[in-house]
Amino acid sequence: MRTEEAKFILAAFRPGGGDAGNPTFDEALHMAAADPALRSWFAQSRAHDSAVAAKLGEIQPPAGLREAILAGGRVGTVRRGGSWGWYAGLAAAAAIVLCVTSLRILRQPETATRQLADFAITDMVNGRHGGTGEPAGVLISQLQAAGGRMPGPADIDFEKLRDTGCRTLNFAGHDLIEVCFARDGAEFHLYVTRRDGPLGDAVTKGPAYFTETGGTAAVWSDARFDYAVATTAGVAALRHLL
Repeated sequence: MRTEEAKFILAAFRPGGGDAGNPTFDEALHMAAADPALRSWFAQSRAHDSAVAAKLGEIQPPAGLREAILAGGRVGTVRRGGSWGWYAGLAAAAAIVLCVTSLRILRQPETATRQLADFAITDMVNGRHGGTGEPAGVLISQLQAAGGRMPGPADIDFEKLRDTGCRTLNFAGHDLIEVCFARDGAEFHLYVTRRDGPLGDAVTKGPAYFTETGGTAAVWSDARFDYAVATTAGVAALRHLL
């Protein structure tokens, strides 16, 4: 099962946990338990669905709404004065649905950005690091130079970095390369994936910072790549680096 298939299945998982014993979700739940990025996405998806369910539960439909809907064409016979409550109820319900849909759409870039940050921090803490082929060595020298800037599209030859010694991982079904470097006494882990990856077309406006138990990560994008830098040195070190 691919990650996107697991997300499709888990999106139907009821936030209250009522589907925990349903075998339909077993494989996807096992994937979420083993994949930090998918686990983070699932937790946020359940939190969002719980919030939506709570809001929808607050809706009090006007008296007679069900009967009016079932009446279909006969709705037009309802007298004008008594119909305003019904129309107001429909308008409120439509507004909530629109709001919920908008929130789901708008939260996707933030969710994907946090997933990449969580992945970077988890890998930094638990991964086996190494791999310094020549292209990686050139990039590491640039990164370790005092005051050196972070790489841009012109500095990244993704295929060479992936194929000639730089460490490559899999993040949400996409190749992600890692380059480790040190500057000013702190160690950093740079992760790069192409723009056809999980963040899609939602370019992060400047670095977004995330702090978890294991460390801190900054995530940003340009026209070709999505980037994450993780460190245990704290947010101040990342801000100074970027």
